[in-house]
Amino acid sequence: THKMKIVKRYVGVLVKVGEEVLLCKRNSKGSLPGEWSIPAGSIEEGESPADAARREFKEETDHLISGKLQLIGFVNRHSRDGSEYRGLMYVFLLESDTKINPDLENAKDGEEHTECGYFTIENLPIEDKNDQLYKLIQHLLSGN
Repeated sequence: THKMKIVKRYVGVLVKVGEEVLLCKRNSKGSLPGEWSIPAGSIEEGESPADAARREFKEETDHLISGKLQLIGFVNRHSRDGSEYRGLMYVFLLESDTKINPDLENAKDGEEHTECGYFTIENLPIEDKNDQLYKLIQHLLSGN
């Protein structure tokens, strides 16, 4: 009998302010070092994806999400060279009128990122244009 591989489930929060989205750069020590992505993390036992998204966002940005989160898609996560499947990420959209600026100093897991910023589709720091997260953001910002 072959053992079924447990697929890890992750959540990420995509903050959209006007025509820009929030991305954070991962530190050199963790998974996907130096890569720009959205604040994200694992779903814990018994947690709903939306609850996990709120918790992870608070832990990484020190910002409590009060508004509604909308599930806008799923992204398969792989190791940087694409050889290893890491799991499935639920991507939640948080639309805001004002920029939410992560407080990496005070956030519980703020050290997971070295910097954060807002980017338009033209200057997204994701090099791989076939990356599923890139495509999701592109779709969201271009409105088609």
